[in-house]
Amino acid sequence: MGPIRLTDAQLGAIFSAAKPLAVQDRDPFLQTVAESLQARREIGDGDVHRAIVTAQRRLYDPPITDERTQPHRRAAPAR
Repeated sequence: MGPIRLTDAQLGAIFSAAKPLAVQDRDPFLQTVAESLQARREIGDGDVHRAIVTAQRRLYDPPITDERTQPHRRAAPAR
């Protein structure tokens, strides 16, 4: 795979999108984004966004939360 030309803002968006991922999923995320962008001759911000979204959908595993650990909501006052 050859070099991919990205702007500082595009590269920053890719690295920011990798932060919520588990550490072991960050390299595959970056690889997936790079593979998506490799086929493009000119890379625009929309191309970067689509590559990020596709890779995140494939690799992001949201944490499981227990309902008991969530803040309680007050019930609406009775009328």
